[in-house]
Amino acid sequence: MKKIITLVAILASFSSYSQDKALYLKFPPLVGGVEYTLNDVVQDLNGTYMQVQDFNYYLSNIHIIHDGGQDLDLSDTIIIIKAAEHEIFMGWHDITNIEQINFGVGVPQAVNHLDITQYPAGHPLSFQTPSMHWGWTSGYKFLLCDGKGDSNGDNTPNTIFQLHDLGDANYKNIQLPVVGTNYASHIDLIINCNIDEWIYGANPGTVGVQHGTSGINASTMTNVNIRSVFTQGASASLNDMSEHGDLYFVSHSDQLELKWTDLTGIDHFSLVDMSGRVVDSGVSSMVNGNYVIGGLNTGQYIFTVFDSDNRVINSINVSK
Repeated sequence: MKKIITLVAILASFSSYSQDKALYLKFPPLVGGVEYTLNDVVQDLNGTYMQVQDFNYYLSNIHIIHDGGQDLDLSDTIIIIKAAEHEIFMGWHDITNIEQINFGVGVPQAVNHLDITQYPAGHPLSFQTPSMHWGWTSGYKFLLCDGKGDSNGDNTPNTIFQLHDLGDANYKNIQLPVVGTNYASHIDLIINCNIDEWIYGANPGTVGVQHGTSGINASTMTNVNIRSVFTQGASASLNDMSEHGDLYFVSHSDQLELKWTDLTGIDHFSLVDMSGRVVDSGVSSMVNGNYVIGGLNTGQYIFTVFDSDNRVINSINVSK
């Protein structure tokens, strides 16, 4: 009898585990809407040529909102994102549909001034190259952006610039409606980090070396809240298209058109803006169909189609 009970327990455990999927957070760096590779020469938002050599930042207090408002609380996790290392494995979780991500940019005050030597090698709060720590008093650098900028107008980056933003007052909180790309064994949550939006206001050719908590360091951290620093690409989709049909959009000058093909079981749909407000909704049972709406403000939206039980069939980020 004991063996039977043990076997049942093992099967139950396997069944529970088999529902979990590997969750990956990915923060590809972009400049001008194009994925950026370190040391490439590009232009900032004002047309100044620059070459970014390092771009690192901290994220913390992470919450993944999923499946009807459930909160995957990862608030005890601190991660460091580097332009060249921007994919983070967040463990195995029982998640189907991701609806929103909340996170802080920086290191929380409670751990920002602790002894860096207490952390083992490889820990995000341990020693990094280049250094992300400014000392016990000032704490960690929430953002490190090092590179060169064009200071003489010849379109060649020739002058060193550095933005090392720190200080408890510059910690920022983000709430971002998102969708994940759902595969058989894993979910990818891809969020673009727009470098040019983050450093807006800091001319790479003239800003020089700025390490601190105020002035341009404070204003570039404020950009996280007031500019499109973290966004989700229009191609982000809830499901693997090969398994759940095709959903795409066309943005016209005066209207937005959503189209879908091979979406079986569709019952209704909704269009939501990035604040979570339902802009419009409708009913459709067409396997192949389309939906057109005009009068939208420029920005990003999430279009989602549901079955009759209000379960998400597919979703896509769209831009107008």
